[in-house]
Amino acid sequence: MPRSKKSAVPVRIENPREDLPKPPKRPKLHVIKDYLSVLFLVMWIVIGAFILLLIFSEIKQGALASMFASPSSVQQGAPTDNSAPTETDLPGVGMVNISCVQSTLSSTELQKIVQTGDASNLTADEKAKLAPCVTQAESATPSASPSK
Repeated sequence: MPRSKKSAVPVRIENPREDLPKPPKRPKLHVIKDYLSVLFLVMWIVIGAFILLLIFSEIKQGALASMFASPSSVQQGAPTDNSAPTETDLPGVGMVNISCVQSTLSSTELQKIVQTGDASNLTADEKAKLAPCVTQAESATPSASPSK
């Protein structure tokens, strides 16, 4: 039996998709949904990048170090007195040591000084108690009042 020879060259079809039916056109709502989903995705990528940058900058500044630090590195105990002032300006007297004044004068004597603006209403005994507490005396020259 003789064999038929097949050609090694494939037969070329001009347009194979011509035979297939065209797919139906997508409704407009589906197209709008696709655009909105892409917009939503891009928006969340931008928001996520912003939040990551914010977290990295906070870590770089050390703001989050207290959250991630071990409890042993946190300072415990009584706060130091470095934050509280030790001296203040008392009107009519000058700079005084706060703890010294509180221990030597009563609250009514302090109120007299603050209300009058000077120590002229104090008795000689009260002035003697106040003298060791003064660190810098106020100048005795009164300031000139502006006249019109």
